[in-house]
Amino acid sequence: MGVRGPRPETPEIQALKGNPGKRKKRPASIKPKSDVYIPNYLTGDARECFEMIVGAMPPGTYAATDTGGVAVYASAWADHKRAAEALSVEPAIVPGSTGNMQPNPWFKIKNEAARIMMSMGDRLGLDPKARAALVPPEEKPKSKFSGLIGRSAETA
Repeated sequence: MGVRGPRPETPEIQALKGNPGKRKKRPASIKPKSDVYIPNYLTGDARECFEMIVGAMPPGTYAATDTGGVAVYASAWADHKRAAEALSVEPAIVPGSTGNMQPNPWFKIKNEAARIMMSMGDRLGLDPKARAALVPPEEKPKSKFSGLIGRSAETA
C-alpha cells in the first residue's frame, strides 16, 4: 500500500506558496545541474508544444530530468490535436470490422491523450490549479548599502 495523503511539495513550491502557518520547512531538494532539452524523436506539433511549454515557464523551472515528462505531455498534445482534426472531418459513428456501427476509434485516442495531458499537466504545473497555487516570492528592494560589508578589495 502506498503512502497516504497528498504528495509532499518540494521546498521550491513551498517557498512560492509561502508559509502562513509557520510550519517547519523541508530541507532543500537536490537540484539537477543540466537544463531541459528537446528529444530528437519529437517532431512537428509535439516539438512545437515542447518549445512552447519550456518557453512559457520561468527559467530554471524544468531540468534535464524533467525532459521525459514534458516530452510525454507534448506527444499526448500532438496526438490529441491529430485526433480532434480527424474527428472534425470523419463521422462520429463508423462501421466496425463486422459491419456493426461503433464509435470512431479516434475518440479513444483523443480521450487517452486528454487523460495523459491532465495527469502530466498537474505534475508539470501546467494546469490553472497548479499555477494558482504558485505565488512568486516577494523581491526585497536592494538597499543602497548592500555590498558595503564584506566586499572584496577588487571592487573597492
